[in-house]
Amino acid sequence: MRYFPVFLDLHEKPAVVIGGGAVAERKVLPLLSCGARITVISPSLTRKLSYLVRAGALRHRKRRWRSADLRGAFVVLATTNDPVSNAEVARRVNSRAHLINVADDPLRCNFILPSVVTRGDLIIAVSTSGKSPAVARRIRQELERTLGNAYGRYLRMMGEVRVQVQERVSSIRRRRSIMNRLAASDLLELLQSGQTVQARKRILRIVGLKGLHLSL
Repeated sequence: MRYFPVFLDLHEKPAVVIGGGAVAERKVLPLLSCGARITVISPSLTRKLSYLVRAGALRHRKRRWRSADLRGAFVVLATTNDPVSNAEVARRVNSRAHLINVADDPLRCNFILPSVVTRGDLIIAVSTSGKSPAVARRIRQELERTLGNAYGRYLRMMGEVRVQVQERVSSIRRRRSIMNRLAASDLLELLQSGQTVQARKRILRIVGLKGLHLSL
């Protein structure tokens, strides 16, 4: 099976996590970073999940899950250590056309969670189509070693410039030319080596617009 790669907008979307153990904790943290409204359903929670509940970051229903808990959910993650319970969650969710991820059971998922590398707004998702999470994790670790924090600054800067170029340059061809020249320049290398002043000069020279705002 090949999966359709997609990035979901989970901001303010209801997400239900069935289970409160270590696997649930690993799933909840990325959901939180995306602004999802999370409800964890489990008789018990890890220490970190308990802290997040006390902090008001997520809701907790201290009991076993019920079919009604799935109503209205945008996405459901089944993370219990009971395969029978996880399978039942998947069956109920699929009958309602929701998004379901079952921990360590890709055949019951209609989406899978990739291994992710983040550098600011740069997000790289690595998937082995469910064949080997261990291999995906290894590739992620290799990418983490390769991609430094300068990539986050680089992408933020490119975003700032793109907005201002779109506002001030009417020609689509010229806008594309400016952004392509920036991307092909040595700007990233300058940021990686800490040459912020030189990076700013390079941007101003390539863009050619007066009063350009940069947060470098």
